[in-house]
Amino acid sequence: DGCDHKMAYFYFLAAVSFLPDDSWESYYDLSLRLNVLMARAANSSCQYDEAELTLQRICKRARCLQDKLPAYFLLVTIFLSQGHPNQAYATCSSILTQLGETVPETVTTETVGDMIPETLRMYSEVYGDDWLGQKMEDTTLCNIIKFYSAMASAAYFCKPSHMVAYFVCKMVQLSLQNGVCQYTPLALMQLTSIVIRIDNAAFIHRIAKNALALSEKFGSSDEKTELCVNYYMGAGHLDSYQLGANQLRKAFLSGLSSGNANAAFYCAGHGTHFSTISAETDLPSLLLQIDYYLRLLEIYKSEMAKKFFLCYRETVSTLIDRGQSTGIDAKLSYGDASDPGIGNKLLEVFYFHQVFRNYWIGYSERCHHYVQKCFDISKPGHFFIYVIKFYHGKKFQPLSRLTTFSPESLKYS
Repeated sequence: DGCDHKMAYFYFLAAVSFLPDDSWESYYDLSLRLNVLMARAANSSCQYDEAELTLQRICKRARCLQDKLPAYFLLVTIFLSQGHPNQAYATCSSILTQLGETVPETVTTETVGDMIPETLRMYSEVYGDDWLGQKMEDTTLCNIIKFYSAMASAAYFCKPSHMVAYFVCKMVQLSLQNGVCQYTPLALMQLTSIVIRIDNAAFIHRIAKNALALSEKFGSSDEKTELCVNYYMGAGHLDSYQLGANQLRKAFLSGLSSGNANAAFYCAGHGTHFSTISAETDLPSLLLQIDYYLRLLEIYKSEMAKKFFLCYRETVSTLIDRGQSTGIDAKLSYGDASDPGIGNKLLEVFYFHQVFRNYWIGYSERCHHYVQKCFDISKPGHFFIYVIKFYHGKKFQPLSRLTTFSPESLKYS
C-alpha cells in the first residue's frame, strides 16, 4: 500500500528531526541508517525530490564508500524508474570502478560470443550441493554483483545487446567462482533471459527453475519481483502465456508493496503483453487494466514505462473497435520509440505490435513491412521473433481477417 510508504516516510522524517545537530558525528550509525530508510520510503511514496536530497546528504556525510553504496544503488533505481538508463549506467560504472572492477567502454561481439558458452560450461561444472552450500563471505563481491546486475538492466535500454550479455556473464562467473549470495538467483535469471534459444531452451529453462528455487533461500521481495520479470522475458516463454500473465500481475502488486516500483511496472507491462497476444483477459477488461496502469504512472512519473503501455493500449483499442470509440490522443509514435537514448528495446516492441495489430485488421502489406523492420533490429533466436514469424506465415494463408472484434473471436480464431 502506497499509504504505508508515505506514513513510513513521515515517521523517519520525525525520527531524524529528533537527532542533534551533530548527529553525523555523535550518532553516525543511527544517522546513516535512518537517512537510508527515509530515502527508501520517500522513493516508494513517489517523493523523488525528497529522496534525492536525502541521498545527496548521505553521499556527502557517509565516511566511506561501503556506507554510501545503499544510497548510490537507490539513486540508480530512481534513474531507471524515471527512464534515465544512461545516468543509471554511468553511476554503476563509477561505483564498480571504485570497487576495483575494470569496466570497459565497449566489448567486441567475439569476446561475448566466447563468454556465453564459457559461462554455461562453468555452470554445468560447478552447480551442485557443494557450490550451493558455499556462501559468499566477501561483502564487496556481493555489492559488485549487485551493481553489475543493475548495470545490465540499464544497458538493456541504452547499450547494444552484447554489452548486456558481457555484464551478466561477468557477474554470474564471479558467483560461480566465489559462492552464492542474495543476488546470485537474479544473476542466473538475467543470464537465462539473454541466452535462451530454441536449441538450448530445455537447459536454460532448468537453470531458471534452479534460480527460482535458490531465491527461496534468501526470500528478498525486491529480488523476487525482478526474478519474475526476467523469468518471463526468457524461460517463462516455455510456460503458458496465460499463466505468465497471471503471475506477472501478482509480481506487480508485490513489487509495489515492497517499494520496487521500477520492477513492478515492468512486470505489469510484460503481463499486459502476454495477455494481449494470448487472450488471457477479455479485451475491454484488459483496456481498463492498461488505463489503470497509465493513471498510476502519472503518479510514479515513469516516462519510459508509460511509452510501453501506450503501445499496448493502442493495440488493444485497435482490436476492440479500431480505436473508433476506445482510442485516446496519447500514442507511442515512431519518434518516441526510436529515441537513441533508450536503445532498440522500445522500438522492437513498437514494431512487434505493429505486426500484431496489422495482421488482425487485415493489412497484409503493412504487416509484412513491420516484420522486416523487426528482423532488421532484433537479435536472432529471441522467442518473440518466433511469434513474429508465426504471424508473418499466417498472413499468407487464405483466411479471412476479423472485421469486427470481440474477446471470443480473438481467443478462438
